[in-house]
Amino acid sequence: MNRPLTLDDTLKARLADLANRTERTEDQLLQEAVRYYLDRADGRAGFLAEAEQSWLDYQADGQHLTGAEARAWLQSWGTPHEKAPPECHD
Repeated sequence: MNRPLTLDDTLKARLADLANRTERTEDQLLQEAVRYYLDRADGRAGFLAEAEQSWLDYQADGQHLTGAEARAWLQSWGTPHEKAPPECHD
C-alpha cells in the first residue's frame, strides 16, 4: 500500500519537538525509528527461529547444557581464565 503515513496529534507534536531539539528533520527521525523497529523485529525473529531449532535439536538427541554451565562459561569471557565452551551432554 502506498498511502501516506498518518500520526495522531500527540505524536506529531512530539516528533516536531524532537526534530527541533536535535536539529534533525522529522523525516530523518521517522526513518531512524522505522529502521530501529525493523532491526529489532528482525533480530527477534532470528532469535525465535534459533530457539525453535535448539528445541528441535534437543528433542532429537537430548544434548544440552545447564544454565549454570552456560553462565560459568559466559562469565569467564574476557577474563584471564576464559574457559573453552562446555561440551553438551545428555
